Amino acid sequence: MKTIKYDKPAHFNIKDICESGQVFMYKEYEDGYLIQTKDKRAKISEDGEFIYITSSDHDLILNYLDYYYDYENDFNMLKEMGFPKDILSFSDGIRILKQDLEEIVYSFIISQNNNIKRIKKIISNLLIKTNLKASDEFGEYYLFPSSKDIAKLELEELREMGLGYRDKYIYNTSRFLSDNPDFLEKIKLLNTKEAHNELVKLSGVGPKVADCILLYGMNRRDTFPLDTWMAKVFKEQFYDEKNRVKMADFATKKYGNLAGLAQQLYFFHIRENSK
Repeated sequence: MKTIKYDKPAHFNIKDICESGQVFMYKEYEDGYLIQTKDKRAKISEDGEFIYITSSDHDLILNYLDYYYDYENDFNMLKEMGFPKDILSFSDGIRILKQDLEEIVYSFIISQNNNIKRIKKIISNLLIKTNLKASDEFGEYYLFPSSKDIAKLELEELREMGLGYRDKYIYNTSRFLSDNPDFLEKIKLLNTKEAHNELVKLSGVGPKVADCILLYGMNRRDTFPLDTWMAKVFKEQFYDEKNRVKMADFATKKYGNLAGLAQQLYFFHIRENSK
């Protein structure tokens, strides 16, 4: 593992990124955060001008952090569109991570009607149960299991992890993806609407979870995941609507390829100010 210093890009705050509800495989560590993606971990810290990454695969981590993307352009475009200035400034350090697709599928099935602390606990239980271990200079850790690994677990074993009603969703989806290993890769080739329509065929994947998979697992920025928090934001910012699919469609049409970032900024702002 090497520690390399990089220029800190515009709109980068590792604490805000990790705490923004889009990722669960992280923890505070010393003066920064320890993040995990695929089979790798990295420590990330920052000061006013630089970020410091300790990793055995810097290219993987830089891609994960979306390091090279021009967020300044997107923030300026949102500003020109009349996006609320107070939210732009409050959420200034947010960016959209490029996460492992299978991790996103299972993490966001687990996330339904759940809070971040519990989501992280259940994911930790899943990792411990599947017992795939690796080690680095930070110590031993568990890898996120593949669909084939999860499919080896019985429904009762999943139930013991605290999944609640989500146990059958994880059970069914893991078996389907294990038997159809190219399903997600084929979806990547579709346009966003077609991909969304395919994802909701998975057990436990509704419109909101499908949008999360598209945004965080496929980097489809023309999606606007809409949960209870975002429904409240929508009614405050736009108009009173009860159908969340219609809300998401409206926001996607309004913001286009900026929809995913807009959603993250709104979500982080309302969540942080509701604590």
